Amino acid sequence: MLNKSKTAMLLVFFLLSSYILPTTVADESEASMSLMFDQQDGLHVDGILNLTGDSTFPLTSVEIHVWNISKPDQWDSVHSSPFLDSVVPYSDESSDSTMWSWQHSFELSSVDCTCYVEISVMEYTDLKSFGVVVYVGDEHHRPVLRPSVSKPVHETYSTQIFNSNTFEIDYNVLLPTEQEDSFPSTSINILSNVRICPASFGICLENYSSIDASHVLIDNELRMIVDVDANLISDGFYQLQVQVQDDALRLSNNVTQFIVIDQTMPAVQLNAIDAVDEADSIVVDINVDDGYVGSTFVITWSITQPDGTPRAVLDTEILDDSRLEFNPTKSGNYIVNALVRDLGGHLVVVSHNVSVSNIAPNAVLRYDGFLVENGTEITIPKSGDWVFSANESTDTSNDQATLSYYWFVDGKALLSGKSYLSSSDIQTPDYREIRVEVVDDDAQSANISFNVRQQTESAQTFSDSSLSFGITLFFALSVAVVVLMRQRSSSEGTSGFVKWTERGKEPKN
Repeated sequence: MLNKSKTAMLLVFFLLSSYILPTTVADESEASMSLMFDQQDGLHVDGILNLTGDSTFPLTSVEIHVWNISKPDQWDSVHSSPFLDSVVPYSDESSDSTMWSWQHSFELSSVDCTCYVEISVMEYTDLKSFGVVVYVGDEHHRPVLRPSVSKPVHETYSTQIFNSNTFEIDYNVLLPTEQEDSFPSTSINILSNVRICPASFGICLENYSSIDASHVLIDNELRMIVDVDANLISDGFYQLQVQVQDDALRLSNNVTQFIVIDQTMPAVQLNAIDAVDEADSIVVDINVDDGYVGSTFVITWSITQPDGTPRAVLDTEILDDSRLEFNPTKSGNYIVNALVRDLGGHLVVVSHNVSVSNIAPNAVLRYDGFLVENGTEITIPKSGDWVFSANESTDTSNDQATLSYYWFVDGKALLSGKSYLSSSDIQTPDYREIRVEVVDDDAQSANISFNVRQQTESAQTFSDSSLSFGITLFFALSVAVVVLMRQRSSSEGTSGFVKWTERGKEPKN
């Protein structure tokens, strides 16, 4: 019987969910916008329905409707009006603000129903409404079930999350006046019917199935208690539907609530390489499995650096919800930490160690544009300017700017902090060996050591003279060869020998 007309029942529930909160605004964020009824839910009237109340806003554009909700799947219009009978502004001394007192009456002498009276505010984009349940006449009265008014509005209409083996949901039950008069509230027997269906994507993926539930009813406050383990309910998203039946077997409306059952901790695993070089980035993937479709979780990343200092990750280092990438700036042991929190509030902490190895710098030395190799001998002038430059030395990108340079002459430290050594830096007249040491921030170094031979001034003059003599000799020889060749050519052209011709070769006549 309860499975009939599910679509219509859901429609009625959503309408009731929006409208059955008496004396409160539909949206907590609009706390200043409130309309109150002087009458309580469950009012019993016969003939004339007279409603009064107060409002925190001017009721210039409202509509009032009377809806017949006598059956669980019924929502029929009985009466309506595009305005209220009277609206009178007044000053509220307690709040020092302007309020509006309102009044409206309906003639319902020919009506017997469980009705819902709704006042809708039409001047806002989001339709806001306020209402009260009224039992009219003597027939067609039934219980009305609604979310508990003791809970905040945002909890009433949001998905509730439960992480234990039992969960409780509170409701308010309105009973027809004649039933309350006949039985004390402590002796009223309420039958509850609780149904559940998987709803991973906000809609039921299967038909509703009934589950066992106990309840406690005290002063119209109904508390439903469900044992998750006893009902074999696994973790997941569900749509819960609750309906009650009174002693006269009259059914209430259905109240639907989305819930999440999450009893188990998520399984979390970090995947990353165990060792990298200082120049390489570290990519960490995290896999989280909470055991049901639609589960979500929050990951908080942190990195413990080699010196033990923790740091938060940058937004640019988070590639997506489950991947982290960062570049280590120092060698040593890094610890990547992930704190995972699932919908049930369970916390899991996982870590992964990554060893970062330093790369030693590469020393490069040049003299007069030429590359100086380790162990070579370089001839330099004893007097004059010269420069040895190591500024082409390289290291990883994070160490390049912090390279340090140390220069040694004949095994003794000469200077540091400069990537070049010039002739003016050495005051000693005679020296034989020069060494440069390039050091990174991890104290790893590269060295180039070479011997130098200082060229004396006389040797340099002799060398220059030899070069000039060689050039002059080469030029003289070249001129002599040219002259000789010209003479030979001329002597062949002016020779005194007679050239003989052979006779008797002409044809005879």
